[in-house]
Amino acid sequence: MRIPNFVTETRRGDAISFAVQLGGRSRLLGLCLFLAPVAGFGQGGGDRELPTETEAQSTSESSAITQTTTTATPVAVSGFGVAVLDTGVELVAPITPDVMLPGSASFVGGNPLVDYAKQGTHGTAVAQIIRTLSPGSRILSLQTSTGSRSISASAAAKALRTAAANPSIRVINHSNAALAIVPGDAILAAALADQVIVMQSGNDRLSNPNGDARHAPGLGGKAIIVGALGPDGEMLGFSNRAGGYAQHYVVATGASAFADYWGTSFATPRVSALAAQLRQRWPALRAEEITDIIKRSATDMGAPGVDARYGWGRINAARSFLPLGALTTPTGTSTTASTTDEDTTPEEDTADDELSLRRLRVGTPLHAALVSQPALRQVLALDHYGRDFNLDLSRMTSAVDSRGRARKVVQSWMGNTDRMLLEAGSGYQISSFAGADSTGAPRLHLDVSPDEIVRYQVGYSVRPETGHAVLGWIPHVDDGAGMASVWRRTLAGGNHDEGFHSLTSYRLNQMVQLDVSLADTHDSEELDQGNQQWASAIHLQNDTFGASLEGGIVAEEGSLYGSAPGGALGVASAETRYFRISGYGRINNYLAVLAAFSGVLTSVTEAEGRLLDDFSDLTAQSWLVGLGAKGIFLKKDGASLTVSQPLKVTDGSASLDVPHGLGADGRVLRYQERIGLAPSGSETSLELTYRIKWSKSLELGAYGAMRYEAGHNPQLGLRSELATVVRGTF
Repeated sequence: MRIPNFVTETRRGDAISFAVQLGGRSRLLGLCLFLAPVAGFGQGGGDRELPTETEAQSTSESSAITQTTTTATPVAVSGFGVAVLDTGVELVAPITPDVMLPGSASFVGGNPLVDYAKQGTHGTAVAQIIRTLSPGSRILSLQTSTGSRSISASAAAKALRTAAANPSIRVINHSNAALAIVPGDAILAAALADQVIVMQSGNDRLSNPNGDARHAPGLGGKAIIVGALGPDGEMLGFSNRAGGYAQHYVVATGASAFADYWGTSFATPRVSALAAQLRQRWPALRAEEITDIIKRSATDMGAPGVDARYGWGRINAARSFLPLGALTTPTGTSTTASTTDEDTTPEEDTADDELSLRRLRVGTPLHAALVSQPALRQVLALDHYGRDFNLDLSRMTSAVDSRGRARKVVQSWMGNTDRMLLEAGSGYQISSFAGADSTGAPRLHLDVSPDEIVRYQVGYSVRPETGHAVLGWIPHVDDGAGMASVWRRTLAGGNHDEGFHSLTSYRLNQMVQLDVSLADTHDSEELDQGNQQWASAIHLQNDTFGASLEGGIVAEEGSLYGSAPGGALGVASAETRYFRISGYGRINNYLAVLAAFSGVLTSVTEAEGRLLDDFSDLTAQSWLVGLGAKGIFLKKDGASLTVSQPLKVTDGSASLDVPHGLGADGRVLRYQERIGLAPSGSETSLELTYRIKWSKSLELGAYGAMRYEAGHNPQLGLRSELATVVRGTF
């Protein structure tokens, strides 16, 4: 399944630029009609003659069937029908006999295949615009005018009823709507037949639309009113404005390559053509959904939002064929299973949809294994209206650690280090750190040491100082506010700093310390991601070596190895048991050898309706070796040179269940496979870090990295990063 070619609207001499805009859905709330007598003035609502340049037209199709000029019993025929209520439609390219539907009729005693417009062409030019912009459409000519500057409401009513009774008609183009106002039951019949009714606003310089357009509010969203833009892209001076009908009003270029004058009559078929294109591409959409898509995909003009001049703004054909609102993947064989609540609008349901890029971040330990799956290159997705699109999730999905490490290191060094002592007493101190967390809460640290044996630390969005001896040889953010970048990536947990941290340390003797820690943290991007971590560790240290053995449990809510919750590749929860052994051996007073190894076992609970389910247990590991140095040039400088493998899944699998298209019967086609979650690549990182506290007000740092198969992706080869930092207070 692929997205169809876009139909674009052109204006004199330049192309319109298109961008994505989210849209909404309207509901059939009632069919109360607003009726008001309106005087009619002239052919096509009084279109004004203005000079125009030639506009390109598409090639026409040709055939040789004879078109009837009398009313026939309506039956569904091949082709997609647009009824043109106008002065008649002549067989002039691109209108060929094959383009015309059976059943064309005149309600003014004329020939529906003769154009009686005083200007030489009106209904024909309208039909030519529709056929040019919507080549798949066929035309039904319902003649309601003989070319005079007024039309009969009776003729228009009969034409509407005729169109409503014809099952081939999906769109009605009413470019003479401003010239009369028909009885409510006639236009209501078209609405009840689920036909999109497109009506001109009129050319009388009024602040509100004229004629039949005034029925629009009572037609359950199935009607749309069209104003006209001039050659400068602004509202034509004589086009009726949106006024009190702004919720049903859009604008389009009021010109045709097939006529030498301008008006709302020629803006109207541009909207009809777009409605026809949308209905051909998604035939199951209701008429009110079609008009809603056209309105909410429009390019805003005038005052921000829907206004009394331009209504929703200028129609944007390209944008209307892009997804609007939240994108979801169907969970069964029906395309209606995952559509959004009808009471919501696309603006309300987009922020956290499962296919938004921020929800498609997965844990780095398994990211490369997922994006290498061919099935993810074509995933069926449904927008707010249930329209089907195909997405390449392998390109949309990113790793949690996808951003450059140098950037993160710089951000860490440039912030989080300014400690302010708020209060101190016998055996305790309370400190605050510069900057609040993402919720606006202050970052605080409480340190209580009643004696030389026990130490209690509590931090809010500040990590306590741990007893891991190896961390003393790797430069990192000062004062316990963070941890070394290379150390963090070897952890099974520790994805978030924000939240509650506690650490209780017991010094058993000069060589041995026992730590017990608890953390309850959350993400900083309002993704509703939370982690709980419980751990205990024993640390051994003397003058020549230090070692730590740690074990713990990390419980992730809606996340796996730090992935964003709620995404199409998301999980319900994960529980990870891990151990880590680390240590250093001192070579001399300035230099030490460093090493660390972590082993991980993870149990996963799949999320309902996601693409991954039935996880096996996952095993993962990480390692680090290197050198650490202190006091190289000054007493307060430090450096490290490490080679490491960040945490990587080594074994595990899951079932992949991907919708990839629609069958001929409209049912969802699915691809199912058992896949391995261990990446085929393995990242090896060489990292150099140097930091020096030059004075109380000046600090310098440098970071460099060379990453081979970054993110465990064998296609990435070798990458390098470099950053230098000067941080000071002046």
